[in-house]
Amino acid sequence: MQKIYYERNLPHWHPPGAAFFLTYRLYGSIPQSKLFELQRNFASETLQLRSRLSGQTLDQATYALQRRFFVHYDEHLDQNPNGPYWLKQPEIAHEVINSWSHLETYGVQIHALCIMPNHVHVLLQHREGGSSLSKILQVHKAFTGKQCNRLLRRTGHFWQKETYDHWVRNAEEFDRIVRYILNNPVKAKLVERWEDWPYTVFAQ
Repeated sequence: MQKIYYERNLPHWHPPGAAFFLTYRLYGSIPQSKLFELQRNFASETLQLRSRLSGQTLDQATYALQRRFFVHYDEHLDQNPNGPYWLKQPEIAHEVINSWSHLETYGVQIHALCIMPNHVHVLLQHREGGSSLSKILQVHKAFTGKQCNRLLRRTGHFWQKETYDHWVRNAEEFDRIVRYILNNPVKAKLVERWEDWPYTVFAQ
């Protein structure tokens, strides 16, 4: 199986045909200073791991570090007092949901999707032979950014360019991520039950 790796500010590992957990956010939803702090800590701890470990032990430790990085990243999104919060508007949230439904023709199957006020969580299955995951994200962000800006009567960046993506290794991790996505509005104290959040899609 061909595996594709590339890097901007975060590592990305895209085996075709795998399941992926994606998180992407509105432009400016994390202060740049806080993002740099998170990235510096991640880079520093990664270097320390590589100086001490190797092989499978290094892979396991790096994976645990990536999970901690994401937890801090997502906590800042949930607690951000500064906005923007465009995704809490019904017409904007539904524009994003409808786009993902359309993108199933590009070679993805959506298992769980949650639109938070300033970011989006998606768990999807990428079909081998379909468009690359990076291409699908590019199409989705370009289209929804344009459409949402039109609805908001604004111009400029809508989405932050970078997307956090994680290759789902096994069924246990898959189930854990489903629970994480569904309960994100509960964790953020937006609702008491995940079923009450109007911008969640769950394909059981």
